[in-house]
Amino acid sequence: MREHEREKNLFFQLLKSSLGIGKPMSDALTVDEWTWMWNIGHQQSLQGIIFYGIRNGRVPKPHRELLLHWYAVNEQIKFRNRQTNKAACEVVKEFAARGFRGCVLKGQGNVLNYPDASIRTSGDIDIWVEGGTKKVLCFVREKLASGQFCYHHIDAGVCQGIEVEVHYRPSFMNNLIHNGRLQKWFEEKADEEFSHEVELPDDAGKVCVPTNAFNRIYQLAHINHHIIHEGIGLRQIIDYYFLLKQGFTEKERAHDERLLKHLGLYKVASAVMYVLNDTLGLEEKCLLVAPNEKLGRFLLDEIMLSGNFGQYDQRVKHGASPLEKNLQRLQRDWRLMWYFPSECLWEPIFRWYHFFWRLAH
Repeated sequence: MREHEREKNLFFQLLKSSLGIGKPMSDALTVDEWTWMWNIGHQQSLQGIIFYGIRNGRVPKPHRELLLHWYAVNEQIKFRNRQTNKAACEVVKEFAARGFRGCVLKGQGNVLNYPDASIRTSGDIDIWVEGGTKKVLCFVREKLASGQFCYHHIDAGVCQGIEVEVHYRPSFMNNLIHNGRLQKWFEEKADEEFSHEVELPDDAGKVCVPTNAFNRIYQLAHINHHIIHEGIGLRQIIDYYFLLKQGFTEKERAHDERLLKHLGLYKVASAVMYVLNDTLGLEEKCLLVAPNEKLGRFLLDEIMLSGNFGQYDQRVKHGASPLEKNLQRLQRDWRLMWYFPSECLWEPIFRWYHFFWRLAH
């Protein structure tokens, strides 16, 4: 356990150096240490960021065999980013041609905050489409004949090899009171977000992405959702790191703090601030709310145990039956309840609400 703690600290030193935080890392790592760094970087989908540090000479090079493998993986990350940028533009154009305004959430909008847009490992395309649940569902079903759907999005197939999720709601919360407030806030901000156009890298084209002001709240709701439901990884925490590095005024900080409390997101925000400050060295002037050490330490442990979106969580039986999934869900609620009680206590209620919502749609 003590050895793993040392390796974890070494990993964060490597990560900070790769991101340009503090001094470059000068001490060479052993083959075993580099193997461990690679494994955790892979589990957290951070290979591109660490290679960015290797490429810029801020961290020592690994042994030749791993360096060549890492180079190949980095080229794949760059290629997939180019594909995803083009696909995102194509999806937005397709919806626009049918009269729907779209806003690309998370991934390809987040890369614009990075020092190099090609180093972030891309995921699916998430597009928030204007028009309301029924109208958007009808359009996607007409186009695809069928698609798995839930309360906030529907699977919309593949574009240029990239999976697409169409959102009629950017996110949601289990607590139905907080969720009602969050959906109302989304509605109030929608017109501004569907008008905020940017140019994606590699001359891919123009799309709308959320404003920084919107993302400071929305991405915490997204992080909160994944903590409660399946797990969150460092990739999303680093996205938020670069978002906060864009800066905000004291007036905006005070506004966001009040809003986070109103929406029931203050506790998760304080946990994220601790992780950002303690492990990545984010300056206090960039913290949105005061860090909470107890919540932050718990969140960091969950991140390191779970990997990207909980894919490497050994406590979870992947491919479980529906009954086993429900039992695992209740076990997760119980484990997290001591830290985020509101969302966990409401989770079984929301599940029933979601069941009847799906029947109605």
